[in-house]
Amino acid sequence: MCLEHGVYVAEVPWAYPGSRFTKDFDLTVAWFASYLPRSTTSYFMRVDWETVGRCVNRALHDLEPERSRRLDGLVNIGIDKISYKKGHK
Repeated sequence: MCLEHGVYVAEVPWAYPGSRFTKDFDLTVAWFASYLPRSTTSYFMRVDWETVGRCVNRALHDLEPERSRRLDGLVNIGIDKISYKKGHK
């Protein structure tokens, strides 16, 4: 913090823009979140559960940059729903 200019925010190569965490931390949170519920991930990583969602969104751009093109070339989708419960089959 400079008395003349105030707070200066600089972009650094080890963090995503606007993030308070390193890229490695964001990627680790995203990895945890892919296997665990958000509440469990927030407990292990010691962050708020809303922060888990923001970390995943930041890391997603690195992991899958062209997400909108994921379904290009898709011709058919098959959905099979079978429910086994009393009165349902």
